[in-house]
Amino acid sequence: MYPPVRGYGDFDVESFENYYAKWPEELAAIPQQVVEDWIYRHWRDFSNHWIESAPHLWVYRLEPFSNEQILAIDHFGNWIRDLDAEGVEYVTGKPRSQANFAQYMLSNGTFPVPILVAKNAGHVVHPRSGGISMKEPYQLIEGHCRLACIRGMIHSRHRALAPSHEVWVAEILGSLHAA
Repeated sequence: MYPPVRGYGDFDVESFENYYAKWPEELAAIPQQVVEDWIYRHWRDFSNHWIESAPHLWVYRLEPFSNEQILAIDHFGNWIRDLDAEGVEYVTGKPRSQANFAQYMLSNGTFPVPILVAKNAGHVVHPRSGGISMKEPYQLIEGHCRLACIRGMIHSRHRALAPSHEVWVAEILGSLHAA
């Protein structure tokens, strides 16, 4: 059902435009931006871990998140602690801060493209967790580096930090990974 990305991981990967042109109607519930930034750009991870979760059955909304809501986004294991360590590097001029998305965020105070989180999905086992349920109220799905950067900006009270940020919020109504 989900078309593979031709040439993924190679120098000759198909363009997103070509990929999206073959996107089937039965997957139309997934917003184009989510297809591009999650499925297309992370095809290997998506195809290996997320297809069985039936993302085409999720309900997606683009919502503004305050900085407090951003800090409520969680992940299993030590991911948030690790993302906070990365966040320090983004805001202190370390090499991570030179990435294009980081330069955008440090100048504009928000994401270049929204991250993706699941809302109230504790009834679903995260497919990469080894059996651990997703966190509530928000489980990060896509956008780890952007979340690290914005958390670094929030914790350091960065001068350019915007008061709100657009986030894709997915409600997972059913899944093969249900706890």
